[in-house]
Amino acid sequence: MTSIARTDFQFNFLKNIIVRIDFQGVLEAEMEKILMLVKPYLKSKGFSRYMQRMSNEIEINVSNLNNPQTPAFSKVQSQEVHSFVNDDKGYVLDISSSFVCLNISSTAYAPFEDYSVLVLDIADIYKNNIDFVSISRIGIRKINVCMIEDKKKIKEYFSPAYFGYFEAVEGVDTFSSNRRDTFGIEQYKGNISCNIDQGNANGKILYKVSLDIDIYIDDMNTILQCLDFKQMNEILFGIYVDSLTDRFRMDLLGDDETVFSDIIGIEKNE
Repeated sequence: MTSIARTDFQFNFLKNIIVRIDFQGVLEAEMEKILMLVKPYLKSKGFSRYMQRMSNEIEINVSNLNNPQTPAFSKVQSQEVHSFVNDDKGYVLDISSSFVCLNISSTAYAPFEDYSVLVLDIADIYKNNIDFVSISRIGIRKINVCMIEDKKKIKEYFSPAYFGYFEAVEGVDTFSSNRRDTFGIEQYKGNISCNIDQGNANGKILYKVSLDIDIYIDDMNTILQCLDFKQMNEILFGIYVDSLTDRFRMDLLGDDETVFSDIIGIEKNE
């Protein structure tokens, strides 16, 4: 989708990466076997802390959403979630009888190959050790956030095809602008949220600009043919690059951090 490579960028404002695989056919009783195999693997990858919690997930009754006589959800299911933490990399990996989810919160650049292989290796442990397990959904979500003091400068950094705010009436002060699109591309589905929100920090008015994109597959036959995050990540990257103006793109590709004097949240790639 773009001739620019990720490694070309010297700066980023990526704040959160979520990589998730959902399963069917795994029993709670079978998780003991999974944990015995996952623990030494994650220890070898630098994970040093472990936590346990209960999580409640609502099962949505999609087929009846348009029927007011039928409840929108059928049940709330409680399940045990096992969390592993790698503090050095900002990784939190959650596993349960229904999903594997890696959440990355770090200002340091995280190579795609490192974190995608981690999740796929855990998925292989499930597939190789539990009978009748099947993968029902795989996806990647990336959240980019920065802060701008002058609202008018948002247009200098972000494409109007993605971001905009109401200014048709003279003197109007828009407090927030939120756009959300759901789309399909090839065999993938996606969601994109482009938000501008006014806030206050240290007595200054600031505008938080967030670009939140997720790409996923929820067709089990397609997943069986190809369990790979690579193409999804390429789509995410192409959308990200397209959302930037030429000026902002060149600034992020360059090596002069002084050009970001009026924008907060830009981080140097290590």
